[in-house]
Amino acid sequence: MERASRRRRTVGACITALLSRRLERGQLRGADMNNRARSLSVCLLAIATAFATVMHGQTAGVAPAPGAAQGGGAAAGQPPAQLTYDFNDHEGWKQVFDGRTLNGWDGSKNAWRVEDGAIVGESTVEHPTIWNVNGANTGTAWLILNGKLKNFEFKTEVKLEGKGTNSGIFFRATRLGAIPDDVYQEQLKKRIPEGGPTVRPNGTPWEVRGYEADYAMNPNGSIGDCCNGPQRGVGQIEFGHNPLPPRRPGGAPRGMVALTSEGGKRELIGTIGDSQVLAGKFTPTEWTQVQIIASGNVFMCIINGQLMSVFVDTDPKFGNPEGELAVEVEGQGNVKAMFRNMWLKTLP
Repeated sequence: MERASRRRRTVGACITALLSRRLERGQLRGADMNNRARSLSVCLLAIATAFATVMHGQTAGVAPAPGAAQGGGAAAGQPPAQLTYDFNDHEGWKQVFDGRTLNGWDGSKNAWRVEDGAIVGESTVEHPTIWNVNGANTGTAWLILNGKLKNFEFKTEVKLEGKGTNSGIFFRATRLGAIPDDVYQEQLKKRIPEGGPTVRPNGTPWEVRGYEADYAMNPNGSIGDCCNGPQRGVGQIEFGHNPLPPRRPGGAPRGMVALTSEGGKRELIGTIGDSQVLAGKFTPTEWTQVQIIASGNVFMCIINGQLMSVFVDTDPKFGNPEGELAVEVEGQGNVKAMFRNMWLKTLP
């Protein structure tokens, strides 16, 4: 009999797509957008619970009628067949990294390479490849998947090295525009401490802003809106390259279901689990399975099959209906982020 995982439809994506379409069409009850968002939030709690249940292969505690067959034909008295989560089930998915080259991806060759079947983003104290023109010994580099996405599922395996390493997956992101090399170097001279090097790679052509599923050495798993850029708030002030409004604080921290409505107002509308308990579900220095779902206004982050955070964005000013997907390496000193086994599924 074919495995249940190959017959399953993505529960979270299907439900969130339906709710999002109703929200866009004004079919949810309520006199205005905020009321419709509230209706959506109530439904979303059910989504989070259902999705977490599917991920862990649990079944609802509803007793069948006496003598009724269970689990798609199971004999009476036997437990129903349980759904299972299989990260390696790729039916309906497209592989977006061939394991050998960066074909299909766009980023700085100073920061990104392929090594031992994985995409590697790295910067060291001796050979820095990332730098921010803000005076701190830190920086960020993005590697961007070619093409824009709207509704999708993306999954990959991630591993980090270096105490100060931060990483993440950006989605529905917008490129902010490059700062010219000569202007960039002038800004470095102003901000780098006296005696420090004055020339660093200019990574601003690949700088993006959008939603981010954060993944860091300090275990994360949150979803938010990131970041101010170019270069964390410096570029757009001095050069006017930032096409987006200022960043909104918050998002959905690990263990929470959060909703942002008009005006950037953020509400906690439910919980998934204790943040510290969820942090114990993964180890950043080991290969970890990370999955992102974006459908309509609803975004989910799943790590090692465990739902970590849900973010609902109904803010008409800040919400991004589509954009690019990018992986990130960020931090201070010696930092390294690795990605492999990268798959994409587009959704209606």
